[in-house]
Amino acid sequence: MELRQLEYFLAVADHANFTRAAEALHVAQPWVSAQVRRLERELGSELFDRSNRVLRLTEFGKTLLPLAGTVLRTVGEIRSTAEAMTGLLCGQLAIGTVPYPVPLLADALAAFHRAHPMVTVTLTEARSDQLTEAVLERQLDMAVTGWVTRPPPQLCEQILARESIVAVVHRDDPLAGRTSITLAELRNRALISHPQGSGIRTTLDQACLATGFAPRIVFETSSADMMRHLVVRDLGVAVTPKLASDRMDGLRQVDFSDAAMSGRLSLVWRADNATAEAVAFAAHVSELCRDADFVS
Repeated sequence: MELRQLEYFLAVADHANFTRAAEALHVAQPWVSAQVRRLERELGSELFDRSNRVLRLTEFGKTLLPLAGTVLRTVGEIRSTAEAMTGLLCGQLAIGTVPYPVPLLADALAAFHRAHPMVTVTLTEARSDQLTEAVLERQLDMAVTGWVTRPPPQLCEQILARESIVAVVHRDDPLAGRTSITLAELRNRALISHPQGSGIRTTLDQACLATGFAPRIVFETSSADMMRHLVVRDLGVAVTPKLASDRMDGLRQVDFSDAAMSGRLSLVWRADNATAEAVAFAAHVSELCRDADFVS
């Protein structure tokens, strides 16, 4: 029995599908199927009921599931302990991030890779609320998220950047010639915003509520490119972090004068039982923040 076989078994059980499990593991689907079959032969019992269109665990598979999880977690802890004592990191680091550019994250990844080239890093994009939950549930080691308030007490936080949120309008919009506007001026405007659960959307919703109105969201997207396409077609005003100046053809960015229209990006990780890889990466991020004279 190999640890890889248990890892593949857990992935298939989690996704209830061999193809999706293979995609998550970044390996070929036939290899996953073959390894699970080999594990079943070694154990002398099938782990999955393949007779229906929906893949289900057998009773034996249900029994093995928590045991396999415990084995892999224990092995991971042993590796992390050994790595911490020898100073050599060669494990895995799963990082989540919000789906828009975070330059400091790329800089930290480059520095971390130079210092620990044997560590395999995986990146996952999602909303801030999804990333936070994944870190709390140990599905991710750490994540870059957007925050309005402080993160849950179970998490450590390193602030990466303060975010200025702007209104992006069509160049012919009446607001296009303004240097700043108040949020109240968007009371009756169609808005394009990030999905609910994102830090930016939470900031917008809370600021609008404090101003006395509910935002009229007509499009939701996490894609800066899609926001640009929608605003260029004059379908609404986008509320988003500042876009790169070279992507503003036909558009104008207008600052908000409301102090509430700002947020921050933070790296978060569990305060308890963080892996050696996560601790090392957090140290690289903290050093970069100090070098940049960033004050949290």
